[in-house]
Amino acid sequence: MREKLKYFIINKPCDFERGLYEKMTPCDDGLRFSSGSESGVGIFLSRIFDSGERGCEWHRLTVSLENGTPEDLRLTVYAADSEEFISGGRRLNILSVFEDPTLSLQQKRELFEPLAQKKTADAADVLLHGITGRYIWVLAELYSRSDKPAVFREIRLILPASSWIDYLPQIYRRGDGDSHFLERYLAIFQTVYEELDARIADSAYYFDPECTEYEFLLWLAEWIDISDSWLWEEEKLRRFIMKAISLYRRRGTRESLEEIIELYTGEKPYIVEEFSLNRYAGTEFYEKTLLPMYGSDPYTVTVLIKSSAIASEHDYNALRKIAGEMLPAPFTLHIVLLEPYIFAGKFSYLGVNSTLGSYKPAAFDGHSSMMLSTLQHRPDRTPGSGSDDCTE
Repeated sequence: MREKLKYFIINKPCDFERGLYEKMTPCDDGLRFSSGSESGVGIFLSRIFDSGERGCEWHRLTVSLENGTPEDLRLTVYAADSEEFISGGRRLNILSVFEDPTLSLQQKRELFEPLAQKKTADAADVLLHGITGRYIWVLAELYSRSDKPAVFREIRLILPASSWIDYLPQIYRRGDGDSHFLERYLAIFQTVYEELDARIADSAYYFDPECTEYEFLLWLAEWIDISDSWLWEEEKLRRFIMKAISLYRRRGTRESLEEIIELYTGEKPYIVEEFSLNRYAGTEFYEKTLLPMYGSDPYTVTVLIKSSAIASEHDYNALRKIAGEMLPAPFTLHIVLLEPYIFAGKFSYLGVNSTLGSYKPAAFDGHSSMMLSTLQHRPDRTPGSGSDDCTE
């Protein structure tokens, strides 16, 4: 039972490109339905696989779909022991027919019809017992019905045919008869067993946040106490999980707060802690400018981030929740969105979000009536580090 199965697999764009297809487009996640609308029928004819063994007995065909169900699938399996075959009274070569650019996919399908050994509908997992031949290839028709285009993620052909009946005493094998009822009955449990065995063998895949499926990614997030994983986009969540242990070790520090905000928004924030403004206490600048902007609460942290990094109110609220988890318990978070304008006495920083317009007389010459220029700031200056950063 531990005999290792052999298989041919199609799961990369280059694999699908070696086949033939209509109304389908290879993409990073497989072969995607493409048409004027999201509904219709996409057809894929796989390349011809060579087992290298005449009379090879094939075992199983599995198809993995996205945005589709087995009820949307029609499969035709072709097999042959020789490259030569007869169709319509003509002697043809299977490789020559497949590669002939003058024949349409429908014409090739009609020529291959004498070699069709199995046709199924409404099934994505098919036993191929009884199908023999050195060469094998598959025609798959996918009905796309939803608002999202259906996708072929993976097609796998498994060989050789191995049955659990071979492990039973001879009396059971001899008494199975021509209907092979016992063999087909055992195949149900064999298929479940092989599926579980393959998953166990590939279990390391599920613990890798870079490549595991999204459903399991959410489970990984729970393991490391990311309670609000639903707030994160998939790719950002993958990066967060990979850095989570390091971030949690530094929870409560300025660095961890800065890093998690950059992970979520893609923009590095400016962080102002209230104690950093104490050196200006008692000055007119502090009383008239800094105090109204930042307040005097020593347990408040102000995060300044460009408004372009926050697309909606949902993103703003999500950022407050995510960033708040990186603060020490008594601290509160104040998020300021930096608009690309200058406001006197407000959050305006040279070279960060401040622009000046230079005067130019209006003219009907097809050009802008106002030119914009940005004032650069000193590299060693950050918001809150000095009075010359703020516009009074």
